[in-house]
Parts: sequence; C-alpha cells; structure tokens
Amino acid sequence: MDKHVIDAIRQKEGLPDSMSDEEIARDYKGTYTAARAAVSLEHKPLDQVMADTMKKVLPFMPKGKNKK
Repeated sequence: MDKHVIDAIRQKEGLPDSMSDEEIARDYKGTYTAARAAVSLEHKPLDQVMADTMKKVLPFMPKGKNKK
C-alpha cells in the first residue's frame, strides 16, 4: 500500500501516530476505506473541477460575490 494512502487513512480514521504503517496496511488492505482514501488522492471534487474550469473559460469574471 502506498504511503500517501496510509497517511490519508490515518488522518480520516483518526488513528494514533503510534500505529505503524505496516499495521495500517495490514488492517485496511482491500477495504472500502483504503479504496476511498486512494481515490480521494487522485481526484478533485466536482465543485473544484467546475471552479477551475470557469476560471479558465471566464477569466474576466470577478472573484467572490458581486457587491452592489
């Protein structure tokens, strides 16, 4: 299991730092939690993708809410 995935599992599950990477890899290998942690490292949330796209397409739009 990749170190980044192990770190994401440790953070999301609130595991103590005293738990070794090997223990986490053994306990979480092939689980739904490990799969979600791996996917979350590789993909941006849809709202972030939309915001990034809008910045590229409409760079002249003001940031934040329009003030009157």
